[in-house]
Amino acid sequence: MNNKYFVLILLFSFQQLKSEDKSKILLAMDKYNEAFILADYNQIIENFTFPVSLITSEKVLSIDTKFGLGFVYKKIRGDLPEFYSYSKWNNIDILLIDKNIAIVNASFSRYDKDDEKFYDGNGIYQLKKVDTEWKIFSLIPFLSIETL
Repeated sequence: MNNKYFVLILLFSFQQLKSEDKSKILLAMDKYNEAFILADYNQIIENFTFPVSLITSEKVLSIDTKFGLGFVYKKIRGDLPEFYSYSKWNNIDILLIDKNIAIVNASFSRYDKDDEKFYDGNGIYQLKKVDTEWKIFSLIPFLSIETL
């Protein structure tokens, strides 16, 4: 086989793999968001692989168990106002670090029961491919980012 054709086939295969990974990562992010909206803690946990790091400006949590992650998410979700209805992704940028690690920079908005936006936020999500699914293993929520 001509080397030029081999390189083209290899490049096409790699592009197809990247496109498939992007679709699966977006699906994982949507499954996570849907479970968060529904306060389905079992499903939220299924979107993660352990250990999980949750990094805020106040603390760094390393969570090793489903029970611990469920406890944290019950606190996060429970602290939302009663009028919270749903969240929607505004933008998702994906960096594929290697074939098994991705970084997702996402912005989202939270809405009330009248479909009025009441909060904008951001998060850096690190995902790892586990078998054929992408799972979150680290989350850094933040309000804004500043380039230095």
